[in-house]
Amino acid sequence: MNTYTIKKLSSKDLDDPEISLFLVRVGKTANEIYGDKFQWNSFYINHYIYHHRVVVCFRDWIPVGVMLSRLFPSIFDRNKVILYQDLLFAEKGTRAAKLLFDDFLDFGKSNANHIITMIAEKTNISDRSLRKKGFKKLETQYRLEVKK
Repeated sequence: MNTYTIKKLSSKDLDDPEISLFLVRVGKTANEIYGDKFQWNSFYINHYIYHHRVVVCFRDWIPVGVMLSRLFPSIFDRNKVILYQDLLFAEKGTRAAKLLFDDFLDFGKSNANHIITMIAEKTNISDRSLRKKGFKKLETQYRLEVKK
């Protein structure tokens, strides 16, 4: 039986080569999904960890998923706090996506007034599953790549 654990990372966790290599692999994989348009190596993970939230899911102490999210006040009402998902990555054949998403929701329900998530183009999360959790469709995002 597999044992799953969730851990919020600190900068010290990046000293663990297994975690660091996993995050590099996640960055490369996410970049490939989006057509190799980003310089993942320029992402300053220490800064993100210090100012935001990076949570890793482990299966039998091996990293199998990660969720990056930010908690910040609304630009429209500084008394309202928003939890925003930047990235959810999970290895296929694991429960990491569900566990990370549940952790994200629990954190948001305790610390935010609004929780904003997304459905990436190449994911198995559906509108239906988000509606079951109480989410309402807010908007549809599109990306235009500007060639320079």
